[in-house]
Amino acid sequence: MNSEDMRDTDMRPTPVFVVARNPKSDTRLPYLLYLPVAGERPLVLATSDAWPQGRDLFCLQLEVESWPARPEVLDTVPVQSCWRAGKAVHLVLKRRHRRRSMFIWTESRGRTLVFWRTQQTVRAARPSIRVPTARGLEKRTISIAVDHRERYPWRFPRQHASMERRELPVGDYGVFFGDRLVAAVERKSTTDLMNAISSGTLRMQLAELSSLPRGILVVEGRLSDLVKARKEAGVSAGWLLNLVAALQAEYPNVQWFFAETRGIAQDIAYRWLSAAVVVLREKFETQNDLNHDDWQPASSFRPGIAPAVSATGAVGAVAEAPAGWNPVGRSMKLSDAGAVYVKDRLGRQREALLLAHQGRAWTVRSYQEHFQVSTTTAYKDLEALVQQGDLTPVGSRRPKQYICMKEEGSKGKSQE
Repeated sequence: MNSEDMRDTDMRPTPVFVVARNPKSDTRLPYLLYLPVAGERPLVLATSDAWPQGRDLFCLQLEVESWPARPEVLDTVPVQSCWRAGKAVHLVLKRRHRRRSMFIWTESRGRTLVFWRTQQTVRAARPSIRVPTARGLEKRTISIAVDHRERYPWRFPRQHASMERRELPVGDYGVFFGDRLVAAVERKSTTDLMNAISSGTLRMQLAELSSLPRGILVVEGRLSDLVKARKEAGVSAGWLLNLVAALQAEYPNVQWFFAETRGIAQDIAYRWLSAAVVVLREKFETQNDLNHDDWQPASSFRPGIAPAVSATGAVGAVAEAPAGWNPVGRSMKLSDAGAVYVKDRLGRQREALLLAHQGRAWTVRSYQEHFQVSTTTAYKDLEALVQQGDLTPVGSRRPKQYICMKEEGSKGKSQE
């Protein structure tokens, strides 16, 4: 960095957290707060105290323009960091005491409420208040996709889960937003894990899991069981632990969970998938990555087939993309990672039917080239859509075209 760049850096204003007197005299919220949130407009909140003392403080969000032109400033503190995460804004100040706090947005009886919370008030709160995402995970109904190669899959008998067999490109169990895999669980026994570590397979699996927004490795057994299993492989305990530590450090986005029994393993997998759906759903809502007005009803592109994921929470928690949300033709963004677009048979047919509704006329060849499948697979997929009544063949000569029934009057538009 040259001297000119250093001068520019030094001249940049330091963000500050400001506490001022509310100019309104007849109010129960006599303090105004000014928060410089990174990447967005500052926030102005009215509250009842200059700092939470033993309990959370209720805040009222105001327009930025409501900040007084000549405020009566009571306190000004340089900000180390202030950022938004989900439905919360975290604030870290540059001072020794009373440094960390957070502002939580929540819904109650149709109203949006804001609470100012510190480490002290969190300790005094109920456990469900400390980690709001943990509420009702065991009561949330979700659809879990199970890879068709799982021989003896978890059944989740005591959980509110429906199972769907399909081809997963990553992991053994997962949840979808539309046709996009957003969270996956890789299941291993201690013997399987030992073999995967020794052969190098595990590293590739972890790399695939890390490409998802959320990924976890669940092991049916304890770490000590894994150390015992290394004797059969003829390796030292130190070498094995070195590999485990190296893989965890290399792929920090993939969590490892050792469960003693099969029951504990599938229980934590279900709750983790449920929590992942809640967290990712909040990310989509906060970042405005989904345009709610553009969601299409399921009947508009796939009659008779349910969406790949449907996860509705307990009271006040809705975690799924609405039924029939259409991811094709528009990007689905995640700030931390990209979801994997699954093109198994179900995914291919959904996309093919959607494009057909938009006016595309399919042939076996165009279908094959679009989805990168064999000629036989393309023919079977298209004929299955014909048998279900979703597409209709037109033309007596090859190449035969497959179009939507509503487009039958026209000859379609060839997109080859």
